Amino acid sequence: MGYEILDKKELAMNEVLYKVHAPHVARKVQPGQFVIIRAFPTGERIPLTPIKWDREEGWIELVTFVRGKTTMRMANELRPGDELLNVAGPLGNPAPMKKFGRILAIGLITGMVEVFPIARAWQEFGNDVTTLHVTPEPMTILKEDFERSVSRHIVESYQLQPGWGMNEIAQELVRRAVAKVRELLEGEHWDLVFIVGPAGGEKAVFEVVKEYGIPMEADLHPIMVDGTGMCGSCRILYDGEVKFACIDGPGFDAYKVDWDQLIHRVGFYADMERRALEEYLKSLRGSE
Repeated sequence: MGYEILDKKELAMNEVLYKVHAPHVARKVQPGQFVIIRAFPTGERIPLTPIKWDREEGWIELVTFVRGKTTMRMANELRPGDELLNVAGPLGNPAPMKKFGRILAIGLITGMVEVFPIARAWQEFGNDVTTLHVTPEPMTILKEDFERSVSRHIVESYQLQPGWGMNEIAQELVRRAVAKVRELLEGEHWDLVFIVGPAGGEKAVFEVVKEYGIPMEADLHPIMVDGTGMCGSCRILYDGEVKFACIDGPGFDAYKVDWDQLIHRVGFYADMERRALEEYLKSLRGSE
């Protein structure tokens, strides 16, 4: 039995939403948890975060950032009415629901997907939540959803310049994030900072937050395969001990994370991921 794609739409550049019939997930998922899907018989397993769900109707909404072979293949080949082969979950630990006070919740590029269900739930719990989305302007997503769900939503966007590659995009992302976070921390009182995004950007923001001594939580996304702690791929060093993002996280105290080790592990398979994407693109050109 597969999991039917009820709807599919492009939210922004390289960002695609899938509404999927997955009753077992919809019944139990909590903000901060994730699922692992497999879309094709010979495909890899990838972790995705449900951003919305309906427990009675049995559907969840997932968003992919089209950046590698699997997400590009999904964007090119899957249509409403098609089925995902597997949807495993919910996995991971829910975000803690308690009264923190004033929260600054930051999403870097598609990290905003993971921020949304958590920030909305924190606001409903009685917190005063400000969300900050730092992103290239063509990749701005969920703006109206955030504006309806939290006290304040800020978009810090920038235009992509001709000739920019991923390095230039990432450098501008970090520069914008660091500057805006420093401005907000300097001018207002915060009880908690929360962030989701690329590890390098998370670390750069943490270095700023650390100067002010504000508690900070970060969702971590190292390489993940099975999502149940069996494969060990998502291990991190946390407070000097080995932890697994899938079963111990995905949320962690940013002050206890070995950021350099995490960044190194995240980039470990970059060359293989690039080659897989190149082979897929070559196969598309050959079929034309």
